[in-house]
Amino acid sequence: MFDLRYAEPEDAPGIVRIKKAVWPHEKADTAAIAAALAEPGRATLVADEDEGISGFVDGFLTVGVDDSRRWELDLLAVHPLAQRRGIGRALVAACTEAGRDHEAECVRALIRTDNVASQETVARCGYAPDPAPCSLWVAQHGEDDGHPVPPGAHLIPVVTLNYRGVWVEGALSVDAFRAARAMRARHGWDTAGAVIRLDNAAGLEAALEAGFMAVGDYRWWVK
Repeated sequence: MFDLRYAEPEDAPGIVRIKKAVWPHEKADTAAIAAALAEPGRATLVADEDEGISGFVDGFLTVGVDDSRRWELDLLAVHPLAQRRGIGRALVAACTEAGRDHEAECVRALIRTDNVASQETVARCGYAPDPAPCSLWVAQHGEDDGHPVPPGAHLIPVVTLNYRGVWVEGALSVDAFRAARAMRARHGWDTAGAVIRLDNAAGLEAALEAGFMAVGDYRWWVK
């Protein structure tokens, strides 16, 4: 049996252990995760068992360009030895409720199109896929040239269990992407990123011109 509870900064080593088991080729910084767990406006839940933490989910609040409050179900992982026991589904359900507690108008998860397990888990919790496929674009280089944020662009600073960075939303112009790159460099953050619909040819071209790189195909799942 497992119990769900909110994570504390001292749970960071256990979360790192799971991250390394699920994504062995990705970085897992214990100190950075501990700092992220102390950030306001988020809820990280863990599945606790006698042997230690067997799974976790991370969620946090963002505000859209239209002032809508969204709950981002950002990262879900269950240790390979503890899978197929309902832990992932329980974590998603609890994190979804945490989003409602933060008065979010919608809860959403960005999931790679080839991540069938996560898609099935959120679907069982009542999430539905957005029909429009997207691609994720990131920039992890560039100097702070003071580029201003253009009208219509919306830059959102975020702290996740994987990185600190800025998301680009709203009007996806070359100037918007360059402003995000400048903000990333100014604060010493890890990355600037944007989720762009594949039918948004102008946005895709602007990201490419601004030096961003496509790193995968995704789809929003929303509840």
